Amino acid sequence: MILSELNLHDFRNYESLDLSFEPGTNIIVGANAAGKSNIAEAIHFLSLARSWRTQEESSIIREGANTALITARIEEGNLSRKIEIEIGRSVKRIRINGKPAKRLSELSKICNVILFAPEDVALFSQSPGTRRDFLDISLSKQSSDYFSLISRYQRLLKERNALLKSPNIDMTLLEVVTEQLCQVAEPIVHYRTMFVSSLSTVLPEVLAQIRGDNATAELVYKPCARDDGTFGVKIRSIFKEALEGDLMRKTTGNGPHRDDLVFKLNGRDISEYGSQGENRMAVLALKLSPSFLIEEVEKKPICVLDDVTSELDDAHIQRLADLFRSFPQVFVTTTKLDIVDASYIDVSSNTATRRK
Repeated sequence: MILSELNLHDFRNYESLDLSFEPGTNIIVGANAAGKSNIAEAIHFLSLARSWRTQEESSIIREGANTALITARIEEGNLSRKIEIEIGRSVKRIRINGKPAKRLSELSKICNVILFAPEDVALFSQSPGTRRDFLDISLSKQSSDYFSLISRYQRLLKERNALLKSPNIDMTLLEVVTEQLCQVAEPIVHYRTMFVSSLSTVLPEVLAQIRGDNATAELVYKPCARDDGTFGVKIRSIFKEALEGDLMRKTTGNGPHRDDLVFKLNGRDISEYGSQGENRMAVLALKLSPSFLIEEVEKKPICVLDDVTSELDDAHIQRLADLFRSFPQVFVTTTKLDIVDASYIDVSSNTATRRK
């Protein structure tokens, strides 16, 4: 996948911005607070129609404007598609080739973007929810079936929690919803188990390329119940045993929505023993690894790396630059970075221009 054109109107600090990009490595360079991350945010927005930086989407709209507009041209082999995302203060409209998108999941198939942002360094020390989000987003991009499953599970979970909070609980209905949760939980855990297993085949090599050493890396998935022939029995037993506590706390205490992911570096949990530098490289390797599971080059995702090099030394930066060549297109925001054969976009004073 290649992002060839990006047009922003009233997006963050940009009243109007038109940019063209090249395949390969694109360096977005400028002073702090100049607007580099705003461009990275717009590119990532094309994949999920949401920002990783804020939940208040109205803050994306430039002050004094009513709507923000992102328009982009995505190339995949011989295919060329236009994406338009209009962000209002109370509504969001998505068009693909001029037609309204029927499902949000359509975006990530047309424009799959892998993101590394500074806050990702804390991925393994944050709550398990952030790691489940990584699994769910990665899997949803790969499989529309998984997207449907996790969406249904979340709806059922919300319904079950509402029942638990009601003053007069309908135990029969609660039992029905719980059974439906169990039925959806099994394929979700199976998808996650297989995905983590696949990631584990490429993760050590990706990490080795970034670190430049032979450190061992292991990704461990911790599900509510193991994905084996007895999962159905186990998950129903888990819900049955937790029922009294769920009724008392008025929330669902166990299930796939409580699963976790652990990264072990040289056999030790990186969240407990890893330095910030080790965590940075581990998360970066994890974020990049799914692309190495995709065989067709034209379907490999666009990589957006926001301020990834700020705490890396020259040797690690060079190894990372070499790794970039495995991707059709990479965007890196930085205050200063020199990479051979890269294209440069200079950002300053609420504008950005491609360097000649």
